[in-house]
Amino acid sequence: MTTISQNPVLISGAGIGGTLLARALQSHNIPFQLYERDANRHARAQGYRIRMSDEGLAAIESVLNREEFAAFKDGTSTTGSGGPYHFDAKTGDRIEPGSTGPPGPPPSKPDTNSAPHAPDVPAPTKPMLSGPTYGTARGWLRDNLLTTVADSIHWDKRASSYTLTGNGVVLNFTDSTTSPEGSMLVIADGSQSSLAAQLGQGEIRSYDTGARMIHGQTTSKAFRELGTGVFFIRDGSHEAGPLSLITNIRPGGELDDDSVEFGWVFVGGPGSFVPPNEDFSLIGKPAAELSRELTKDWSPKFKGIFEQQNDAQAAFLKMSTAWPRGLPEWKSEARVTVLGDAVHCMTPAGGVGANTALQDAAFLGKLLGERGGWEEDVVAKYEVEMRQYASEKVKASFEAAAKQFSITELGGKKLDP
Repeated sequence: MTTISQNPVLISGAGIGGTLLARALQSHNIPFQLYERDANRHARAQGYRIRMSDEGLAAIESVLNREEFAAFKDGTSTTGSGGPYHFDAKTGDRIEPGSTGPPGPPPSKPDTNSAPHAPDVPAPTKPMLSGPTYGTARGWLRDNLLTTVADSIHWDKRASSYTLTGNGVVLNFTDSTTSPEGSMLVIADGSQSSLAAQLGQGEIRSYDTGARMIHGQTTSKAFRELGTGVFFIRDGSHEAGPLSLITNIRPGGELDDDSVEFGWVFVGGPGSFVPPNEDFSLIGKPAAELSRELTKDWSPKFKGIFEQQNDAQAAFLKMSTAWPRGLPEWKSEARVTVLGDAVHCMTPAGGVGANTALQDAAFLGKLLGERGGWEEDVVAKYEVEMRQYASEKVKASFEAAAKQFSITELGGKKLDP
């Protein structure tokens, strides 16, 4: 296998977007170096479960070879496609979507193979994801993608800025070191990226929606009474605003395996709850205890999800988004571009953020592969198309979240209806 002779592509961020891009470059024998701020691959929890569908699966399939993709598919599970099913958090009763009044009829007794069904409840809302939907833990997906590129990863390297040179670009790190000169830089280090801020000159940024989330994972036995599918559990009794639990319980035999953990997200709209001492980096047991305190009056049907959670996996999160009226245009730089949350972070509503990051990585990797590495037109071609499809996804994701969590402004700006 002959490696193309040119300076490496520098990738800042070894999340799922950065690692899939690395795999794409590897498949085309294009040299690269991957820099990650975490000390190692297990330094922190990798976030909630990813629902993958057409775009995400197609992106991964386009990069991996047939055997690798088959192994990847074997490691995923079909995500519960029923629902979303809506419940009142305190009574445990089934309710109609968006209801704040008396609960609807009780659900039928679920089993481990099907979600509860009440014939007089409106048909489930059409999901934003299309096609057969698969689920995977974000950490498992990243580890799977990292397997063949581990030798090119530099851990514990937090990028602070970049410097353009006569023939490329150099990354600068917070430990006062620099990277070798690269042919180009791909920024894939998340929604608070200083590199993206430098590239966009303030145009590329994320906005705090005001909504707050706690992500957690709980043993499967706490979910058995629910069955399988997508569930929205709503508590409308709080004066500061409703609280919701969102979870997806996958079909198959995992409900009967106590060692399996299902992920969930606990969400409140703007002003509904805050972490102790306004510590927005709250993780582990303190975050788990906050979720238990906020749900102490919930029905026993749902309380077990919080009481039996894996405290180490709990994390408090702000719900952020890129500007939902369309990604901004910044002065394109031929040697530097950006993908994933660093340019188009999204709310979790609709489950499209991770899929779009994978789509970015596969598309950029394809363009570089077609040219045998960096060429002058690659970044412009990538950004024009990425800006179009990502803007659509950000808009749809935000509108779903705004409706569900009563979000009316971003960054102090009132949004037009």
